[in-house]
Amino acid sequence: MDSGVGIICNTSEQAEAYIHMRAGGSEIKTAVLAVNERAKDPKACGLAAVAFIRGKTMKTESVQGMLNSIVRINVIAGYAGGHWARVQAIVQYAVIETKGWLI
Repeated sequence: MDSGVGIICNTSEQAEAYIHMRAGGSEIKTAVLAVNERAKDPKACGLAAVAFIRGKTMKTESVQGMLNSIVRINVIAGYAGGHWARVQAIVQYAVIETKGWLI
């Protein structure tokens, strides 16, 4: 099990759209709002603190020279109100910045 804070989306396509917007120069908030507007869902993508079980890496792309991976995760808890709360397991797609650089 891992935990972290980052951008998670309901679908891999939404996560990919987010990465493309960031690669095009959009700020984080602007990219999230645009993806959510396209999805007609204000919670399609967003910043979250979650505990999860990491699954398959779906895709890796460059954002301003830094590698970003779209990873399928199974969220099992969320952090809110100063504590962790277990949630019914849900599949999400996390945008995870990797330590490598794309040359």
